[in-house]
Amino acid sequence: MTTKEIKVLVETELDIDISNKSRKRKLVYARAIYFKICRDRTYLSLQEIGDTLNLNHATVLHAVKNVFPSFKLYNPEYLALYKKIINTDEYIPVESRYEILKQDYSLLQTKYDKLKDVRIESKYKSLVEIIKEIPEEQLIIANVRIDAMVKMLKTY
Repeated sequence: MTTKEIKVLVETELDIDISNKSRKRKLVYARAIYFKICRDRTYLSLQEIGDTLNLNHATVLHAVKNVFPSFKLYNPEYLALYKKIINTDEYIPVESRYEILKQDYSLLQTKYDKLKDVRIESKYKSLVEIIKEIPEEQLIIANVRIDAMVKMLKTY
């Protein structure tokens, strides 16, 4: 993930331009979130991160070491925003997304293989064919009605 992408995510989420030189609290907190994410997700030095906003390395270091940790105590809403940003798909590194997708694919492949081997007994085939004819948007209603019919038939 690039610093530009991180900047867009933070600015979009907080609705603020973090390159502004103001020391207003909301802006300082937004920059702290930006610096923390850049520090965690890029291999840039403090000076290189600071250069993205025309600030020096000391500002970045102060934000990461002092401002960001204060969120836990004094500003949990900004910590929640930070967690929301880092959990977006755009923030997750491509390698991690690939590993997650590989695991999902493996699970789906296993389920598919199990379902492929399922054999329907001949006495149930006519019921399965009837169920296949139900329109997809009506499946929930059909499920409720079939469940009610099964319960009713069990009572007789």
